[in-house]
Amino acid sequence: MQVTPTTYTIAEFCGQLQRGEITINREYQRSPKVWPPAARSYLIDTILHGYPIPKLCLYQKTDLKSRKTIKEIVDGQQRSQAILDFFVDKLRLSGKTEFSGMTFSTLEEPLQRQFVEYPLSADVFVGAAETEIRQVFRRINSYTVPLNPQEKRHATHQGAFKWFIVALGEQYAQSLKSMGVFSEANLSRMADHSLFTEITLAILAGIQSASEAKLDGLYTGNEASFPEQAQVEHRFEQAMGTLFGWEQIHSTALMKPYNFYTCFLALTHAQQPVLALQELAPAAEPLPLNPEIALANLGTLAAALVDEEPNVAVSPFVAACAKATNRLEPRRVRFRWFFRALGPELI
Repeated sequence: MQVTPTTYTIAEFCGQLQRGEITINREYQRSPKVWPPAARSYLIDTILHGYPIPKLCLYQKTDLKSRKTIKEIVDGQQRSQAILDFFVDKLRLSGKTEFSGMTFSTLEEPLQRQFVEYPLSADVFVGAAETEIRQVFRRINSYTVPLNPQEKRHATHQGAFKWFIVALGEQYAQSLKSMGVFSEANLSRMADHSLFTEITLAILAGIQSASEAKLDGLYTGNEASFPEQAQVEHRFEQAMGTLFGWEQIHSTALMKPYNFYTCFLALTHAQQPVLALQELAPAAEPLPLNPEIALANLGTLAAALVDEEPNVAVSPFVAACAKATNRLEPRRVRFRWFFRALGPELI
């Protein structure tokens, strides 16, 4: 078997698809599900911004009767179909992007040219048997770093909730890095998506112990639509905007992911009471936030986490940050302390 690295422009690739010189072999289709509009639009948006996409894999063979050489797509079928549909004006882009609502023909000419000239990388398997192609994918998978639970959710689901979380990540990942919540390595493994999913679950159903099954349920239960998207989105805009402005607590122990989770929830509950959090901190109306007082109180909590002899009065908070930080009771304790810190009196 010979593997030939090849590059096609989108114009060349789509032309060959239209002429039948490149075809789709359904036997290699990994999933019978067709990508939803959000996934297809995200791919095209990626291309229009000039970002790389995964390479395609093609199997080249010659039909002895017609003496024609054709290539079958063995990996990248959904990507190929989305690209072709946009190329022929069958796909209108959606989502939060400057290209939303556009088709290829409604793009400005420089963007049209950029799209059709975009290089698609492909590996072409020449003279390969089916068993060899199977071995290619088995061997690739054997060297791949195992997916963490969030990466598995991202790969498995293509519904409304998945793309809501993706949009949050696009909007706030850099902010989380700037605040000291995650490193670039964390973000590359979708730690921000996992955190945003946990926060959303707590907004909808209250604070709970960390549970991959419950997080999976959010994706599964909101495939077709995510009815609470607008309200949750508004909460993220409010709370993230406030936290990003509170530079005094950035890169402190309060920005560790487990603390950020409860700090965020306490803040959004203070800004606009959350029904699912009323049991932990009853609030009939928004809390009048005084940034100076709140930051002074939060500074006291941050100091307690690094002091060798912390203030005894905040020892329950310190204990809740010491171990089992993602279990129910420590999360509840931290939430109450953060909520108290946003008010006039911490101790």
